[in-house]
Amino acid sequence: MISVILPIYNVEAYLPQSVESVLNQTYKDLQIILVDDGAKDSSGSLCDEYAKKDSRIKVIHKPNGGLSDARNVGTEAATGDWIFYLDSDDWMEPNTLETLLDFAEKNYCDVVQGGLYYAYPDYLLKREEKEPTLLNREAAMKELIINDRVKNFAWGKLYKTALVKDLKFPKGKFYEDSYWQHLVMDRVNCYGILDTPLVYYRQRPDSISGKPSARFKDLIEGYETRLIFIKKYYPMYTPLMERKYKEIYEQMYPPTGLISNIKRLYLRIKNRLFPHVKYIKHPYGRQ
Repeated sequence: MISVILPIYNVEAYLPQSVESVLNQTYKDLQIILVDDGAKDSSGSLCDEYAKKDSRIKVIHKPNGGLSDARNVGTEAATGDWIFYLDSDDWMEPNTLETLLDFAEKNYCDVVQGGLYYAYPDYLLKREEKEPTLLNREAAMKELIINDRVKNFAWGKLYKTALVKDLKFPKGKFYEDSYWQHLVMDRVNCYGILDTPLVYYRQRPDSISGKPSARFKDLIEGYETRLIFIKKYYPMYTPLMERKYKEIYEQMYPPTGLISNIKRLYLRIKNRLFPHVKYIKHPYGRQ
């Protein structure tokens, strides 16, 4: 059984599409945990209505504690052999869970990461697809630091429950995944990657991760925590992690001066001239 965990807060406009994408999965042995994190809109009552229609749904109403706290509560309630986190404004293809589980079981994976679409109102972006990949612990940690093939997101991946059951997301922090993912990688024996897009990652300006502000302080702190961990347990990756930390820090707090401005201009021009290197556009109807 797979426990699908959705933390929910003020997403009444998006929640039906998200929940229905779970209900319509081709893999049916599901525990669907909807964690109402003190929503002020109709999200909580929508959860209750869905629970009346499908016995696989478990609704937890709690005072607002943030995304990390909602995920932690959902994880504690999970009884499946596998856990899948889905943000409540995102949705997925009907075969997502079946595809990930089949790959995990055939390849003895502890975690399987699926591909994703960046879903804008009028089009999709996706990565160029590569062959399925299996990584051991050290390789997975290295790829997490690079943050290209292995993504820092907690959602959109299938985890063995025993692997993550006791790993808490940091309550009250934004960019919580940066505090958490390296702890997961430290436990895996086999990490699987499927680039086939399975999850739609909705891009909206009012989302938690999409709003630039003092939240960046938490991101920097998360990477500092990861850097300390890497220095202690994976010293061979310390130079790589230090470069990544510097890169993140300078993105959040750009240095001044002619050289720095030239570098930033170069990156902007490069991204405009060669967008095909990483992503391909796919037009689709407004969602």
